[in-house]
Amino acid sequence: MLFKKKNPIPKLEQYSCGQQIYNGYLKDIPIRESVILEKSVEFFDDPEPCHIHRGAVRVRLTAEIQLEIENNKDPEIPGPLLKRYANFETIDRCILKD
Repeated sequence: MLFKKKNPIPKLEQYSCGQQIYNGYLKDIPIRESVILEKSVEFFDDPEPCHIHRGAVRVRLTAEIQLEIENNKDPEIPGPLLKRYANFETIDRCILKD
């Protein structure tokens, strides 16, 4: 078990009005500051999160977004979590790739 196979890091493409607004790793998606602070209080009771708590919040939120996209009937339609968490004005379409 020393050489455990790692899961590939998923990439995400996002579109707004037919224009690509994000193309990168899901783990690097810009998340609204207000959401990070809100979730830091919820998860850690920390209104002024350090980089460790910020990182933990980011990991948890991106995992929620990934599950939402994978469980959506039409995975190209962005769900409410993605729209709420991502720091973009509008998102019309998203594509999750391995």
